[in-house]
Amino acid sequence: MKSDFLVGVSLGVGQVNAILCDGDFNILERESRPFAPKMGKESIATKIEKTITSLPSFHKAAAVAVAAPAIFDQTNKLIKSSSIDELLGANLYQLLSKKIDLPLFITRRSFCLMLAEQAFGQAKGRKNAVVVEIGKDIDCAFEINGKIFRGATGSSGQISSTIVDITREKRSSVGSFGSLVSGEGISALTGKSVYQILKENPKSDLVSKQIIRDLKDSLLTGLLNIKLMLDPEIFIITGDILENFNLFKGAFYDLGVEVFPSELGRDGAALGAAITAYNGIEKIGK
Repeated sequence: MKSDFLVGVSLGVGQVNAILCDGDFNILERESRPFAPKMGKESIATKIEKTITSLPSFHKAAAVAVAAPAIFDQTNKLIKSSSIDELLGANLYQLLSKKIDLPLFITRRSFCLMLAEQAFGQAKGRKNAVVVEIGKDIDCAFEINGKIFRGATGSSGQISSTIVDITREKRSSVGSFGSLVSGEGISALTGKSVYQILKENPKSDLVSKQIIRDLKDSLLTGLLNIKLMLDPEIFIITGDILENFNLFKGAFYDLGVEVFPSELGRDGAALGAAITAYNGIEKIGK
């Protein structure tokens, strides 16, 4: 591998995480910055740029890739769906390329999570795996026969919109009946983030206890449907849910498939982005 440094960026709801890796993907530096809700797309782009350029050795980087919680249009430029509303319709590449004078690549966050798991995590050596992120960001990616399945339009894996309650008794904050509870909806109901609820002891809070029960039920239903359709070897769980993964372990036994917490923690998406940057400059060099 080249000795050039690579920057991988994970853009999530309310947070930007950036890492600088060497050519063997050892993480040498990290930088993280929160951002307030309702920031405009230009402000979000500026926050990403400042996070990247705050890496002490950024000047040594050969390329940058950003993992965004977004689905892109057929041109792979405009964002047509995102958990960050302010990015809808934005051309993130155009916004950032004005600020960062390096080869730049923008890709979907969930695909980066799977890339990292294939290379360095629980999916290494597997051919059929599913990675599920639960927390402020909710998404999913599939590995089928050794390859990441993107779908006809690159929009596969939208588990947050999976219908798990056809009785219409539960409505998520985005208006879908019976879909997995969204981070925004939980915050509106409790005044707490998913991260806070999972980190605290939910046994002392009746509302939090009910939310945990609902998360278990809807998550298990969603995973069971995926199992029946794709027959994966393994489920990999990541996101804020890792703050208290043991709360959910018992619920996973009924799946009949191995379920593991990600070993990559909060570096997963950024590490997958660094792999994307490497692959991108390799293609440019050919």
